[in-house]
Amino acid sequence: MNSGNPYQPPATQVEAEAKSSDEIWDFIDPQTVPIGRGLSWIGQGFSFFGRNAGIWIAITFIYLILLMVSSFIPFATQILQPMLAGGLMLGLYAQDNGEPLEVRHLFEGFNVCADKLAILGALLLGVGILVVVAIMIIFFIGFFIVLGLKETGAPAEPAILVMAIIGVPIVLLIALLLGAVSWFGPPLVILHKKPVGDAFKLSLIALKRNIGAFMVFTFFAMLMLLLTVITFYLGLLIVLPVLFGATYASWKDIFTQAPSH
Repeated sequence: MNSGNPYQPPATQVEAEAKSSDEIWDFIDPQTVPIGRGLSWIGQGFSFFGRNAGIWIAITFIYLILLMVSSFIPFATQILQPMLAGGLMLGLYAQDNGEPLEVRHLFEGFNVCADKLAILGALLLGVGILVVVAIMIIFFIGFFIVLGLKETGAPAEPAILVMAIIGVPIVLLIALLLGAVSWFGPPLVILHKKPVGDAFKLSLIALKRNIGAFMVFTFFAMLMLLLTVITFYLGLLIVLPVLFGATYASWKDIFTQAPSH
């Protein structure tokens, strides 16, 4: 941009291009993308994996071991996961900009925004517990309603059907909301330095504006995870890196102006 100062040295083309390159990574308000982008994100995830397959397999193996060990400590996994995810987002950003992906990137979240990522994990844990409690209360209310209908001799099947029609979409919506925050929270915190509260709110806005793309992505992601059963879960060493890359691609698509590859 011209400052209006005639004595200012003219910016070179290289400087202008560098500035433009930096600006495309700046945070923008969550934008709406076509529904088909949900599948495109998975394709980009495969691309990221293919460029450094060996490193990604090593990173994922360590990631799974850490989560398995942390599972023996109450709530540790929920706090640890966003911190590891934040480091992976930094690794993907480096890879996307032509820098080498390294195993150390998995632990970069402990050096950058560790406190915010831990708070994000604690927040998600707290919300998750409240959701489980609410679902259990609804379940028990429904159970006693059905029990009461049976005692009076009235058919309970219509009541069960109504509760299923109402309850299943609510549970799926809650899962999608928590998934969106888990999804976008780490990159918003570690790549855009957003406060945890803002990351939470922005994740929900992104979900609202891109519900179709999210549903497409979620369907294929769940399908890929189910297929890992055939490989006795060894397929996770490929599927998880692909999903990490897809998460990064979706953040890049919705929150920046950087071109998709």
